[in-house]
Parts: sequence; structure tokens; C-alpha cells
Amino acid sequence: MMRFLKRFGQGELRLNRTEAFSDGVFAIVVTLLVLELKVPILHDRASVSELNHRLVDLVPKFLSWLISFVIVCKFWLNHHHLLTFARHATYGMVWLNSIFLMGQAFIPFPTALMGEFPTNPLAVSLFGAVMAVNTLLFIALQSYIIGNLLKPELVSAVVPHLTRKSFVGVVCYLLGAAATLFNVHVAFVLYALTPLFFITPPQSRRIVE
Repeated sequence: MMRFLKRFGQGELRLNRTEAFSDGVFAIVVTLLVLELKVPILHDRASVSELNHRLVDLVPKFLSWLISFVIVCKFWLNHHHLLTFARHATYGMVWLNSIFLMGQAFIPFPTALMGEFPTNPLAVSLFGAVMAVNTLLFIALQSYIIGNLLKPELVSAVVPHLTRKSFVGVVCYLLGAAATLFNVHVAFVLYALTPLFFITPPQSRRIVE
């Protein structure tokens, strides 16, 4: 078993292939998100009131799309920043990165579900659960790179207790999911605010100075 696990620590693969593949997946995800915003069908194509009513019905879908778009962009930025810390890629890192991207590729589904059923607690809570899992997958990739592949010259650039700070996102998304038991609007607010805490990658005080 140990020999099998050691195989994942092998390989000195070039990071540019991993970065290119990751960017492609992120691009597809943000494209799939907007596909849920469809032009409404009107019985009377000249009716302003009917179009206004249909557009109001689309507001939850617009909000779901906006929240997910910001979250995915936040993941992409932090992922891009994280890969700059790695000396090279190993088989273990590539597989962890692939599993993380698998989670990202799933985001359009809970986004569409929450937009279609914005008052359904299960639909809204599923969104939070999926985002929490995606954050955990990012933490796993982050921990692997910092623990095994960190460039020696960047040791001082790692923010102290970075992994623990990253769990703030997990907690916030789970709080949003739990809030659906009382009020789905509170969940929407928590989902919208959470990525703002990570809108830029964390930097050590030494780098800032």
C-alpha cells in the first residue's frame, strides 16, 4: 500500500500543462453558468407588462449566476496564485488538481437548481454544500503543494495558519446551507458575501511591506 501511495509523489511534471488544463476547465464552467439565462418566451411579443413579469421571474437566476460567477472567479484567482508556489507538478498534485476541477465543473448544476427553485430550502442548501466541498478540495490541493512542493525561496511568503484561515469559507457556506431551515434569503446573502473575504489571495505581512 505504501509503495502504491509513494507513486503519487513521483514525477516532475511541467506546471504549464496543469495551468492550461485548469484554465480551460474554469473557462468552460463560467460559460456553462450563463447558459441558464435564457430569453423568456412571450405569448404577446409586444407586451411590455408580460416581458416585465418574465424578467422579474428571472431575478433569482440572475442572482444565482452572479454569485456563482464571482465564486468561480475567486477560485480561479486563488488557484492561479497557489500554483506559483509549486516547484513542479507530481502525479499526486495533478490528481488532486483534477478532483478539484471536477468539483468546479459541477457548480453549474446547483447554480441552476437554486435559480430555478429559489424558495426551496433543499435546492438552496445544496448550493452551499457544493461550495463547501469545493473549498475543501481547494484546501487539500493547497496543503499538498505547501507541504510537498513549496519553492524554498517562497517559504517566508506563506501566510501563517493559512489552512485554518481557509476553513472560514467552508464554515460560511455551511452556515448558509443551515440558514435555509429558517430563511432562504439569509442563505443568499451569506453565499454572496463569503467570496468577498477571499477576493484577493492572502499575502504575508513581509510581502505586503
